[in-house]
Amino acid sequence: MPLFSWRPEYSVNDPALDIHHRKLFDILNAVYENVMNSLEVDNVLPAINELSAYTKYHLMAEERYMREKGFQGIDAHIAEHRLFTHKIEMLKTNYHGNNMEVTQELIVLLGEWLLQHVIREDRKY
Repeated sequence: MPLFSWRPEYSVNDPALDIHHRKLFDILNAVYENVMNSLEVDNVLPAINELSAYTKYHLMAEERYMREKGFQGIDAHIAEHRLFTHKIEMLKTNYHGNNMEVTQELIVLLGEWLLQHVIREDRKY
């Protein structure tokens, strides 16, 4: 069972960005399922790498969208993006082997991000 499921009320009313956000849900659910179904977390580093790469791609698209729309709170929003990407990079740096603690941190970080930022902050633009 997935940790988070996409709901229509999470939409930011832009189909491309909604697809991006759904992909972030999918990555989180994949990491969560891997951890819940196995004591081994060998597949976590590829998920962290995928998350890192996809997050950069998504945030660039989202920031471009906000600029095009003239979103007033863009500077603060971008600062939140930078903090999030920094945290992901720190997790990548600290991940060594089957590190369950880092895996759990990743699940919590992305879960909080989805709930706090994507669902609340992204809906402002």
